[in-house]
Amino acid sequence: MNELLELRERLIRFYTDYDVYIRPLFRFALAVITFITLNDKIGYVSQLNNLLVIIILSVICAILPVNGIVFIGTVLIVANSFGLNVGVGAFAVVLYLLMLLLYFRFVPKDALAIILTPVAGALHMPMTVPVVLGLMRGPVSAITLIFSVLSWSFVNGLPDTVEAVANTKGASMIDIVQAIPGAMMNSKTILMLVTFVVVFLIVTCIRELVSSHAWEISIIVSAIIYLGLMIAGASILNVKINLVMTVIETAISAAVAFVFEFFCYNADYSHTEFLQFEDDNNYYYVKVTPKRRPRYNLEEEEDETEEVEADADEKRFVTRENNIYEKKFEGINLQSRLEESLKSLNTNQNGRKNGLDGSTPGTARNTDKDEKMTTINLTVDSEDRQTRADAHKDRNSDIGGETIRLDPVSPESGDEAKAGDEANAREEDMGQTRIIRR
Repeated sequence: MNELLELRERLIRFYTDYDVYIRPLFRFALAVITFITLNDKIGYVSQLNNLLVIIILSVICAILPVNGIVFIGTVLIVANSFGLNVGVGAFAVVLYLLMLLLYFRFVPKDALAIILTPVAGALHMPMTVPVVLGLMRGPVSAITLIFSVLSWSFVNGLPDTVEAVANTKGASMIDIVQAIPGAMMNSKTILMLVTFVVVFLIVTCIRELVSSHAWEISIIVSAIIYLGLMIAGASILNVKINLVMTVIETAISAAVAFVFEFFCYNADYSHTEFLQFEDDNNYYYVKVTPKRRPRYNLEEEEDETEEVEADADEKRFVTRENNIYEKKFEGINLQSRLEESLKSLNTNQNGRKNGLDGSTPGTARNTDKDEKMTTINLTVDSEDRQTRADAHKDRNSDIGGETIRLDPVSPESGDEAKAGDEANAREEDMGQTRIIRR
């Protein structure tokens, strides 16, 4: 069972990754099958019964939504009806115009049911359509079943009954038109309509009323009821059916419905939990049923998630590029520059003290020169002075326990630079070292 769950997860993941390509291909294949089936049944217009025309129409349907297949298929049926007889074509226009108006008004999302009804009948599993539609849609979708059965009955009745009347010598248009309702509403069509609608409504009711194992119970009960209605209806309406073939078709349809349930629902009722909580106005009783997930797959997903997060963190820290300010200071040993600057500041401070104690003017001038040389040594790149002047925020770096503050300033005159150096000396006495870079 775990292998099947893993296969289901892979298929769902594959469809999720490539649904942009899968959906157009699915619509194209569905259109090709539908149009070829229609032309095999009622290919009265030779221009439409052409493989190149079918491929062109299918390509158009691949671009359009699924309802495009319904519309173009209806146009093909009407066109082939006119190819048989003008009266038959007029009857088809009225019939399908009424169907399309009601269809697009009430059940515009049931296009697949209308398209797949003849396909399911050709594949000998007709019960699949009402069961799957009952599991997915509400009671209003019974209109879809009625339209699909009547449409397929009309298509089958044209070559079986109406064509024979149209080819009879002396047959008028009234005779041909009167033969169409009899070809459509025969005993077999009535049996299919009643059986499909009853099975659909039973599946819908069970799915909505039963909480646990609703889908499985719906499929089993619908298979029993379908088989019983077909046998009883055939005896009442005098419809000839093959009992063995009917049982085999019912079993195949039920198996297909279980496969559909496995991929689209697949609830794990063994881990159902009941929750109860309340607020100021209400009491809440909640039943939680988890979906079946492969155990091995969950562990893989966790490992993959952790690896992806680790790779993302590593990539974020390792591959981050330096900004323009960091690039300017690449290759520069700021610690050594700091030590040299501190030594120079200590020397300048000692020189100022000596000048205050009675040093000569020459000594003071030498001190001023030393201060200017210190300021020059602190400049990393004098050519980019204007670029650093445009910066709007300071960058601080902690190196060796000391704080370096890089403040871009505009060029100053000699007196202003001297005043700035004296301010630096006063800040050093307060226990802080501020280095101004120009």
